[in-house]
Amino acid sequence: MKKLAFLILILITIALTGVLALDKEQTDSWIALVGEKDLKVKMQKLDDYYNKYGGKEDRNSIYMYLHLAETTYQLQQYERTIEFGEKALTYKEIESSYKLRLYLFLANAYNLTKKDLDMAYSYADKIIILARKLNSATQNNSIINNNYVAPALRIQVQLLAGKPNDPQNAVNALNKALEAYQLDKSDKSANFVLALSERMLKSNNLREAIRGVEAINQNKPQADYFKMLGLWYARLKDQDKAIENLKTSYQMKRNAKVAYDLGVLLNQNDNLDNALDYLAEAHLLNDEKYSEEALKLLQHLIFFVKTKGQPLAEQEKVFNDVVGAAKTRLGITLP
Repeated sequence: MKKLAFLILILITIALTGVLALDKEQTDSWIALVGEKDLKVKMQKLDDYYNKYGGKEDRNSIYMYLHLAETTYQLQQYERTIEFGEKALTYKEIESSYKLRLYLFLANAYNLTKKDLDMAYSYADKIIILARKLNSATQNNSIINNNYVAPALRIQVQLLAGKPNDPQNAVNALNKALEAYQLDKSDKSANFVLALSERMLKSNNLREAIRGVEAINQNKPQADYFKMLGLWYARLKDQDKAIENLKTSYQMKRNAKVAYDLGVLLNQNDNLDNALDYLAEAHLLNDEKYSEEALKLLQHLIFFVKTKGQPLAEQEKVFNDVVGAAKTRLGITLP
């Protein structure tokens, strides 16, 4: 009996030794792939690990699928990203932070492969919903908003903008682009807003176009944006806002066309003297096209409106005074 018990103990010891050796081999393989920096090498190690241990449900399984999803995504192997990402999401115990990453990988993968655009939109929505939940429980909302919510909104913008037949899709896309921009203030989000504003302009939806550009300009004011807004407000016959925006643009950067446009608008708005001032400056700024146009209008307004019926010498004096004052404002000392 003692011999039998000893034999059984020996067999158990041998079996345990094999199991421990196998666990050590798996653990070493796992440690090696997790620490690998070269993506292609890491992918090879992941494939080897998956082929050998993928059928074995253990504590590493969820993280194996996470690494597989992330690495295939980084290597632009998007079909495999979808496979492994969705497998990772079948684990109920997966943490919310990992879910956010997986949702983003999957939304992009479905969008870029065009495999299922509805799924792409749905995963982007999952990001936004989960992020709102997490934001209510944390003070560090900017990291989640910048890294997950804004990119998710941009994916939805692309998907909505890709359906041009319904004009409401473009408005919805602009709303989401603006939401993304308000979250991260990035150039990428700004470019989406500007592109959609341009689309609104082409479809004669000027108010939506203005709404987009004003949001960008409020954060990063630029002379060109004010110029754009001024011209768009002019098309809407909102003279006051057109003049206000063009004046701001001109103060930031002198431009003959802006000065000329201001001269035209101010004259239409019965503000003749201010119109003459801007037209004189447009004339002096030596633009190939608009300086000549400004001079023609300036002469017409002085000789046939402001000084109509006066002696030629008086008319010429008024003209010279207006141009001289403009030279002073522009710092021009030459005659």
